[in-house]
Amino acid sequence: MALILPNLELARVHAHAIAGYPHEVVGILAGRRADNVVTRVVSLVNERADSPANRYSVSAIVLYRAEQALEAEGLEVVGYYHSHPDHTARYSDFDRDHALPNMSYVITSVTAGSIADTRSWRLRDDRGAMDEEPILTEESIVAISISIPAALRAYTDGKASVAVEAATAGQALDALTTGYPGLAKHLRDAEGKLRSFVNVYLNDEDIRHLQKDATALKAGDTLIIVPSIAGGR
Repeated sequence: MALILPNLELARVHAHAIAGYPHEVVGILAGRRADNVVTRVVSLVNERADSPANRYSVSAIVLYRAEQALEAEGLEVVGYYHSHPDHTARYSDFDRDHALPNMSYVITSVTAGSIADTRSWRLRDDRGAMDEEPILTEESIVAISISIPAALRAYTDGKASVAVEAATAGQALDALTTGYPGLAKHLRDAEGKLRSFVNVYLNDEDIRHLQKDATALKAGDTLIIVPSIAGGR
């Protein structure tokens, strides 16, 4: 899954990180969890007094109240951001140990008071590591079409092609199955992975040979769902 972070909100993250340098800063990424879109960032105060240059903390009650205020406005918590002064934008073991599942963790590296890098991470279910997710601007969302094979058109009201808006191949497929939920079980397994016999091509190339669900799209692209057949005893 990619994180959609509009340029304006990303600029606010960067401004907070620079203003707080050489200490770490922290904040909330709020928006829509269903498609991992950030519509607002909310800065918080780093309460860590003993080592603010390489640690941050926010008390539970402060975080709770901030998140409740956002939810009252109809926003969901998509994740959190913090800075790494004079260090890389890769997560630390301390970050991983304190991470929550199903959240995006944006880390901004600040070197000598200037932004050096920004990356986003998600905790694995086994908590053993964090995987990087692409950061895309909202401007990356484009209109594309998805070609539906004959065997599955019963689930798309007979349509051979469905238009969706998305930034990545995975988001396009999610938009497709949101509009036509009967398709979902035929495309992905219980873990959310493409079924082995389902092939998805971006124009003429299998997304498994690109960046899989994270494959970026451009306006006018076509995703083609091509199931294979197999059997035997």
